Amino acid sequence: MICAPIVANSMTQALADIDSASKVADLIEFRVDLMESPDVPALVKAADRPCIVTNRIKTEGGQFKGSEEQRVALLRQAMDAGADYIDIEASTPKEFLKPLLEHQTPTKKILSYHDFSRTPEKLEEIYEIMSQLPADVLKIVTYAKDLGDNLQMLNLLRRAERDGKKLIAFCMGDLGEISRILSPLTGGFLTFGSLGTGKESAPGQITAATLRDVYRVNETRPQMKIYGVIGDPVSKSMGYLIHNKAFAETGLPHIYLPFWVLQLKKFFSSFEPVFDGLSVTMPYKESVIPLLGEVDPLAKKIGAVNTIVREGESWKGYNTDCSGAVQALESKTDLKGKKVLIIGSGGTAKAIGYGVVDKGAELAVTYNKNKERGEALAKELNCQLFSMRDMEGFTADILINCSPVGMNPNVEEAPAPARMLREGMIVFDSVYNPPETRLIREAKEAGCETISGLELFLNQGAAQFELWTGKPAPLAAMRNVLLEKLSGS
Repeated sequence: MICAPIVANSMTQALADIDSASKVADLIEFRVDLMESPDVPALVKAADRPCIVTNRIKTEGGQFKGSEEQRVALLRQAMDAGADYIDIEASTPKEFLKPLLEHQTPTKKILSYHDFSRTPEKLEEIYEIMSQLPADVLKIVTYAKDLGDNLQMLNLLRRAERDGKKLIAFCMGDLGEISRILSPLTGGFLTFGSLGTGKESAPGQITAATLRDVYRVNETRPQMKIYGVIGDPVSKSMGYLIHNKAFAETGLPHIYLPFWVLQLKKFFSSFEPVFDGLSVTMPYKESVIPLLGEVDPLAKKIGAVNTIVREGESWKGYNTDCSGAVQALESKTDLKGKKVLIIGSGGTAKAIGYGVVDKGAELAVTYNKNKERGEALAKELNCQLFSMRDMEGFTADILINCSPVGMNPNVEEAPAPARMLREGMIVFDSVYNPPETRLIREAKEAGCETISGLELFLNQGAAQFELWTGKPAPLAAMRNVLLEKLSGS
């Protein structure tokens, strides 16, 4: 289940937010500690679905400034008004906590433990102590300082399921995102989703709409496999959109998550039993190779992996950036004999460079600040090298931008001057956000054939999906969901 917290500071706004919450959530939480002069009976009466009334003090992540007696009195008001749940902290003084939990009423009690600074190692001990108290639902929420903290939460959920206990358990913070998503899919009683940016009740909270529509956390997923992207950072990756859409479109129960990996070897040793396949983004496309059992010949030649597939008891690495780019280019022209200029000398440039050289193109690459890396790539691909300043000396049939220039939010930047663009040239920008970069816009004005970075992103993603599932990727659906997101961003 998804619970949407209402964090308004006034009764008027709180009542207005009920309608928004009802559209995306199964339950509503009223954070009365954040409201000025809350009318608890009025809130409970206005709720059109099950509601939780919560009243937290500052040390528990809330804003209530009154006495403990006053705080508990508001929760008693909620019970008297017929609230479905109240949330009370395990840290509440015993003289207030025990009578509240033992009070005979239809209202169910959620007993909460929070740690806003870390995830303690002895979570099971905390769970066992809380289990001795007469609560209907236990809630243990901590702050993730390490991606592995999420595994503790998932293990705790399995324990509670064996014990027949209702448990809410996940981690806060950016590193805790995966447990927020997986919690209701692995036995958790509910997860929390905000009504939008700026309406979060805790750090790292995802929107309720994303939890419901993208991650499908309310659907039964008995044979769910976990896929995802690893990188540092991963916050800008939109793989979660296209892959979760592809799983939904093809009727697969699987899920795709963002893994913000700070220590690659540690991640593999901890999470290897959890995932069935991965996308790999910067800075791990090269450093992941020694951790794999096998590498596809093309990926080995390129020296970079962007896709990992479980094959038996081992992992195999592939590079779909190369094939995705070549596929996009060959939809426009035969590459053999064409003069291709690649702007950039990083991993994407390397993958695409191998692809076009393999198809018989004459290649030149450029460097900006890192001349040494440019020279290494030019030597590896046996091609010409130009500085960004001198690249106009190469007359290209195809211009490919493999640099981040022009990416959102720097949308008015262009990696090449407009004077380089001429009618009949093919211009391919690997940047896909925005879908039409300044380079693509100016190329169209000059009469060039253009290829958006969307095509590379979708082609490489579709190839990943097919490697993982053995099924054809629903490319149209993947494109539509990406365009919807980008048009709204």
